Amino acid sequence: LLLVGNEENGEADPWGTPHVLRACRSESGWSPELMLVGERTGEQGSELYGQVCTASRGVIRMRVTVQGLRGHSGTGGAPGDLLDRLIELRTVLGGLLARHLTLSSADGWESSARFPFLAVGEAGVYNITAGEGVLGVEIRPIPEDDVQGLIARVRALTEELGADLEVEIMENGVRCPDDNRWLPHLLAAVESVSGAPAVIGRKMPGSSARFAPGGHQVVWGQAGVGPHSSEERHFIPSIAPYLACLDAFLGTRTV
Repeated sequence: LLLVGNEENGEADPWGTPHVLRACRSESGWSPELMLVGERTGEQGSELYGQVCTASRGVIRMRVTVQGLRGHSGTGGAPGDLLDRLIELRTVLGGLLARHLTLSSADGWESSARFPFLAVGEAGVYNITAGEGVLGVEIRPIPEDDVQGLIARVRALTEELGADLEVEIMENGVRCPDDNRWLPHLLAAVESVSGAPAVIGRKMPGSSARFAPGGHQVVWGQAGVGPHSSEERHFIPSIAPYLACLDAFLGTRTV
């Protein structure tokens, strides 16, 4: 049982999920054969039994930096405008991401790509050109997309355009292998308690599932609405059925 208090942004800290998994492996040779990530998967907010999500998206965060010269913008030989370069980079990168990622699909299972920040210049300073500009890129890839090939193309493109690329986080999407021996027992436990076959789903938001060794994970939890919003609410009646499913699963015996 691992209680995670530094989800997503803090996972790189030396007490996050990947650190704990590495410590367990190095100290005792142990790795989880199936990692259950307790995110809410009843996203309508009224389900008693959340979906068992066998696939989950990953997270990639990149920082693209361009360098310039600080100089007086009122002279005839003023340095070039970094804002124009960053806008050009954003346009070119956007086209590249669209060609290499599944950004739209009929069933909604797709990657996402966005540019969360663009920083250049100093607010209130009008007559000095910027010495540095930064563009942020965040990708949430589905496991079916080739992120290794994409990053190689992005790196080549930024070098060609005279920009520096820093990949801060690169974690692929994951899908539980079909031959995982514990997954059928989990599905059977949910069915035995609920009286209906477990609903298999796919989880769009990032989670600790991406750190599971070999992708042996599911995201499975209770019900609620508005994650990470001011309207976030948990469906209290979904707690007891979830615990009952866990009890049934913990009673599983396998060889």
